[in-house]
Amino acid sequence: MSTHQITTAIPISPNLGAKLQGIDIHAGIAEEDMQQVRNALHEHAVLVLNDQHLTPEEQVAFSKRLGPPLRVSLFTKYKPEGVDELTVVSNIRRDGNPIGVMDAGALWHTDGSYLAKPDMYTVLYALQVPQRDGTPLGDTAFTSTKAAYEALPNEIKVRLEGLRALNSLTHHMALRRRANLAAPPVTGKVDDVAPDVEHPVVRTHPITGHKCLFVTEGHTQRIVGMSDEESASLLTSLYAHLTKPEFVYRHKWRVGDIVIWDNCSTQHLAINDYGDIPRLMHRAGISGSVPF
Repeated sequence: MSTHQITTAIPISPNLGAKLQGIDIHAGIAEEDMQQVRNALHEHAVLVLNDQHLTPEEQVAFSKRLGPPLRVSLFTKYKPEGVDELTVVSNIRRDGNPIGVMDAGALWHTDGSYLAKPDMYTVLYALQVPQRDGTPLGDTAFTSTKAAYEALPNEIKVRLEGLRALNSLTHHMALRRRANLAAPPVTGKVDDVAPDVEHPVVRTHPITGHKCLFVTEGHTQRIVGMSDEESASLLTSLYAHLTKPEFVYRHKWRVGDIVIWDNCSTQHLAINDYGDIPRLMHRAGISGSVPF
């Protein structure tokens, strides 16, 4: 049963992020309140909902109200209790085997940018949060690709017009190997399920119409039509610009947090500072459209 709730979005950093108060997903959300959630997500790009108490089925039902769940057959190995729409993200091992995707998000990226239709939104729910001496570990940093684009000098914006970049899961996996990160649990042949894809360097948000930088350290291999040297130089400068402190919000997780983010308006980075201290998350991805 859905109930009307008083919803308040409180900004938590200058350029992105808001704490959404008054929403209890378990109690059920009326459509007028759900529309406020969507509006706040498009305004703030990252939403934090504290103190949620959800079953996997409830997380899926909530996520589906943002859009159709993403079903990509690359990462089908780790599902909580057989719930196909969710993926377990965890460093925990049982009988020597990982129970979820390990080292997830350890490079700046936007979810699914190696797909022809990248994820539109991500819904991540914290079940176990690592701590050391009472301090939470395993933060997630977010950067505003909208604010970063808007802050570029006009001559750089002109230079970026019409450029396209090659995004590649194969490239991402090679980067992870070089960084000694765990390989993602790919099911099937990468080139068959996620062949390399070109996307615009500057993407238009399909709902708000604002412009966003859409190249990432983790997934972008090169700028199409440039020499390797010119491409590498431009990408390096854009990555440095994207991660300036004024564009970044760093979320400290608590058990029961739901964090929702817009993958067009943001990039994110998982801070891998907790070693073997248990961390457990359930992730839902929401399907998007072809970037333009």
